[in-house]
Formats: sequence, C-alpha cells, structure tokens
Amino acid sequence: MKKFNILALLIFVAGLVAVFTFDTETTRQIQSRVLSLLSPFIHSSAAMQNAAESVAAPQINAVEVKRENDELRVQVERLRIIQQKYNQMIEENAKLRQIVGFQQAAPFKMTAAKVIRRSTSTWWNNLIIDKGSLDGIGTDSPVITSVGLVGKTSTLAPHMAKVILLTDEMCRVSARVEETLEQGILAGERAALEVRPELHLRYLNRDANINAGAAIYSTGEGGVFPPDLLLGRVKRFENREISGEAIVEPAVDFSTLDYVFVIEMQAVEPVPEPSANAKP
Repeated sequence: MKKFNILALLIFVAGLVAVFTFDTETTRQIQSRVLSLLSPFIHSSAAMQNAAESVAAPQINAVEVKRENDELRVQVERLRIIQQKYNQMIEENAKLRQIVGFQQAAPFKMTAAKVIRRSTSTWWNNLIIDKGSLDGIGTDSPVITSVGLVGKTSTLAPHMAKVILLTDEMCRVSARVEETLEQGILAGERAALEVRPELHLRYLNRDANINAGAAIYSTGEGGVFPPDLLLGRVKRFENREISGEAIVEPAVDFSTLDYVFVIEMQAVEPVPEPSANAKP
C-alpha cells in the first residue's frame, strides 16, 4: 500500500511538471485551473508571511525619537549662536575699518578709544574710556566721533579717562549757526534719566533769522575745541527776555557710543613781549 501511494505521488508530480512545462493551449488552460484551485492557499500563505514580517519589523521607539529631536534642536541652536557671533564679527570689523579710515583722513592727531563704562545714573553726563594719561591723553581734550563732537576729557587715570558729554550742562562750547553771523554758547542740561537732554545755544540776537535744521558748528574760540566740529542741528528758535535761544538736536547719538577719538590739541606757546631794552 505504501509503494502504491509513493507511485501515485510520483505520477501526480510528473503530471504537474508536464502541465507546467509544455507550452500549448491545453496546458495553459490546465495551468489556469490549477492556479485557480491553489489561489486561496497562495493568498493565505502571503498574508501569513506579511504578518510575520510586520511582527519581526522593529517598532518605533518614542523615547529614541524624542532624544534625536532634542539633539537636533541643540545643534540648530548652536549653529544659530555661531551665526550671530559671525555677524557680530563682521559688523565689528566694518566698524573698525571705518574708524581707521576716519582716523587717517582726519586733519587732527587723534587717539582711538573704546567706551568701557557708563552708569545709568549719569548716562547723559559722562562715560569712561580705555585711554588715559600714559596713552598721551590730556585734560580738556576734545572727544569726537566721525559724526561730531562728543565732549571733553576731565579726570585722568594711567589708562582710563572720564569724558564729560556735550549733553552735560558743564560742557560749554562756543558755537555758530551755519550761513549766519550768529554765535553763542552751546551747553547741555540736567534731565531725567529716561529723557534725552537737548542742547541750548544761548546769547543769540532776539531777532535772528534762524531756521529749523540749520547746522551748528564749533567756532574754535577758547582754545579747547577746534573749529568747525559739527555739534547738532536747530530744532526751533525761541525769543527770551534779553536774547534769543536755539534748541539744538545733538549730531551724535549718545545712547550708542562704542568708540570715540580724543583729539590731541597742540599747545599754543605765548609770544614773548619785547623787552623794554630791546633795540629796534
């Protein structure tokens, strides 16, 4: 009985091989019927295989995904900081190039200095720079930027100096109004910390014809400040009891001072008076 079963199996297999080997119309029909009979088993086998593969596939680890996202955020923030530092370096480099160019083109002998300290209680009155007496800085030396006058030095240390700002009432400058013969004394004022002080050009003629926007320059009188330094522009002109007064907007933005220049004023030697016994 076993031999008969084996023989029948061999005959069946041989028949299948013959059916799927020969390429005739009859064999194709037989192949089609056989595939139709076997299709449920084939689909079931495929479904079982897909299920087994999905079970075997690695599952998404939420903790791992969160960790990777956190690392990416840290890297992005690090790159953003690097970009900001790079932009700051570019801006600082451009500013230093401008400073060097201005220093070379200026008609004065100047020393560049960096603002190293400002106090909120004296924001509009003074500041500290990183150059002092051992750097060739003297007292009452004019301090400027490429825009205009900042103020003058006062107290000195070996490598630091206090600068009285133009907006302080103690800094007085002999000034003139452009395209006019009007001259006066320009000074700042004491103001609240949150209020930007105005400059006052006093002792003008009451009937002076001064228009808003007119530039105010130093005259050079007094020997402290050189002539033709821009001080500001007229905001309005007011008549006082005795004289006229111009309210002036400073040329320099005193809230954003980083670098300044200290002008080295040349001392004027007095001319000796002729002796009474000198022969003509």
